[in-house]
Amino acid sequence: MATSNPTVRVVSVLEVLIRHPHRGYGLSELARAAGVSKGTCLAIADTLVEHGYLVQHSTTRAYRLGPALITAGQAVLSGFVDLRPALGALARVTAEFDVSCSVLAVDNDQIVVLERVGNPDPTYGLSEVGARMPFAPPWGAPFVAWGSASDLDRWFGRSVVPLPEAAQDSLRRALRAGLRLGFFVTREIPPAHPVAADLHRLRSAAGTVDLAALRRLAAARLSAGGYFIDDLDPAQTYPVNHISVPVLGADGRAVASLLAMMFGRVVRGDEITRLGVRLTEVAADVAARVARPYPSPRSP
Repeated sequence: MATSNPTVRVVSVLEVLIRHPHRGYGLSELARAAGVSKGTCLAIADTLVEHGYLVQHSTTRAYRLGPALITAGQAVLSGFVDLRPALGALARVTAEFDVSCSVLAVDNDQIVVLERVGNPDPTYGLSEVGARMPFAPPWGAPFVAWGSASDLDRWFGRSVVPLPEAAQDSLRRALRAGLRLGFFVTREIPPAHPVAADLHRLRSAAGTVDLAALRRLAAARLSAGGYFIDDLDPAQTYPVNHISVPVLGADGRAVASLLAMMFGRVVRGDEITRLGVRLTEVAADVAARVARPYPSPRSP
């Protein structure tokens, strides 16, 4: 995909502030964090301030995110089913199980985090609002398992590398297990696994790095097998990355997914099942109450 270096620099400045929305950045600090020169950063920031995408403190001169981004965010959300009714129930799940919960949806060939409840992601930042992952194996299983055979073929086809038959068989077993259980469980990625290095690069990479390519590479490496836990023993313990369930629409297809992040906690199989069942109950309740998109932003 062709990229524009000037545009990448603008995105880099915005992403620094998006990652730290509750603090202001002085010009020098913002330039260093975004990996751009001070003069370039000043030109970008002043233009974004002029159009309302950033604001600048009158005394400290620090930059923060501006109100124009609210309208932009609302416009994006208006294309998705309104899943805000799930947040109260997910907050209770977060408190009961000491997890962090997210709401995900598919946008073309990407999975997008729409909402999050609970503690920040201490590892790779992939559960933060606005984070994107490729809708490719092994990510997005809840959106595929309840779909058609052609949905599965398209999912396999999105892998950045052709999937060997053994990897496809492993993923099919995981999908069947998810259908049987009603939820999916994934293993924590060991620190020595090549994917761990890929994902750490995603979090710390400068704007010139092809993040989409890194995400696709990470997904392909995870598809080699062993990512899903598809045979739960109630008495055995497992290092769990996350548990996910679908929110099914009227046609039986997944319109969204609820995800509980455990960040590598070692958990007994019976506790995994208890959390998975609890998430499926929340998803069923949300599906019964949610059948409309997010409201579109209103003109002033």
